[in-house]
Amino acid sequence: MYDYNPNFGLSESYKPAAGTEAADIAGAAGLVCAWVNQTSGETVEVAVANLTAERLTELKNAFVTSSNSVPTYGDPTKVEGYFKLTDGVGAAQAFAGPYWISAASASFYEPGDAQPVVVAAIAGLGQ
Repeated sequence: MYDYNPNFGLSESYKPAAGTEAADIAGAAGLVCAWVNQTSGETVEVAVANLTAERLTELKNAFVTSSNSVPTYGDPTKVEGYFKLTDGVGAAQAFAGPYWISAASASFYEPGDAQPVVVAAIAGLGQ
């Protein structure tokens, strides 16, 4: 996260809001975390879950109809990506191997804003 923006610090008290992708990932025994911009107070939430192929297909099908496809979150033959801006919060979804990666922030206005965070998460998973 320091490479993305050195002004972000880990939030020790983060809990994903109900109804968010991060909450869904937490409910699937995934890993969720958030960083807070020390100046603006904006957060960047990142969550990841290792899911079954069937569940990944369900999610991809849902996002393909409710979001915009994004080919820049990794090798398009290995990573399927989506982005949606809702009420001023940008949410990126990426699927790589058995993983669902979600990143959301009010600082993500377009897919490219989330790209460094999503790509780093995918790399950290070895995908």
